[in-house]
Amino acid sequence: MAFGLADLQYLMHQLGPVIPEIVTIIQDDIDSWQLEFDEEVSVQLSWQEQPPRLLMSCAIGRPDDAEREAVYASLLNANLLLTGVAALKLGLSEPDRDVMLIGEYESSDGSLDALRTLVIEFLDFAARFSQMVTDTDSGLPRPLGGIDTQRV
Repeated sequence: MAFGLADLQYLMHQLGPVIPEIVTIIQDDIDSWQLEFDEEVSVQLSWQEQPPRLLMSCAIGRPDDAEREAVYASLLNANLLLTGVAALKLGLSEPDRDVMLIGEYESSDGSLDALRTLVIEFLDFAARFSQMVTDTDSGLPRPLGGIDTQRV
């Protein structure tokens, strides 16, 4: 059975209790939601019909002016390295110029556990890339949204 929008709508009603760090889930449209976490972290989640896929995006920071060019060069390199390896890419938002992490996942497993795992893994990647964008002297990525991504 193919996973579709109706399945995602059903799962979104169940997602909050299985990820207790979610503060609020706001449905923006019939096929898009905003997942709000502690520490002002927000993940946009939406369903795309053609081809069937789930999109997630998250602002991961804005580099300091002095580091901007080096960070942007690193992001371009990361995009090249991620091509064909991971369903992730990095971009810039307008007009704020925040760095965005974007995940694109083909529909497959329509279980609540699979969705929970995708969200947690996406947040883990966001924390790692956020460190690269905003904190060049720190040694470890900091978790986003208060979620301990190492426990999953």
